[in-house]
Amino acid sequence: MEELSSEAHQEGGTIKRLITGKLSLADTFWGAYFFGGILFNVVIKALQDANALFIFNMIYAVYILLVCIGVWKAASFYKGKVYWAILAKITAAISIASSLIMLFALPMAIMNT
Repeated sequence: MEELSSEAHQEGGTIKRLITGKLSLADTFWGAYFFGGILFNVVIKALQDANALFIFNMIYAVYILLVCIGVWKAASFYKGKVYWAILAKITAAISIASSLIMLFALPMAIMNT
């Protein structure tokens, strides 16, 4: 995957570069989306308290939304093979939809119980 110039590495912090798509597609997708998601899911599986589980799921949903925005933007800047950018955008779109459902449906389900 493509390398960004050293000038791009100077623009703000890592989180800002992630969300604005200034990190490489590989770093954004595999680092933040894939491995970050695994870490969140390991913690979620270990939680026993319902309140902590709810809060952590909401934090995870927001995290995935922000990371998927970064994945989408990084895919738009990607200069490599076009199918990687397309697959990354498809994954981001599905994850965004899933996160939005979680953010709205999970609180509604808890309020109705």
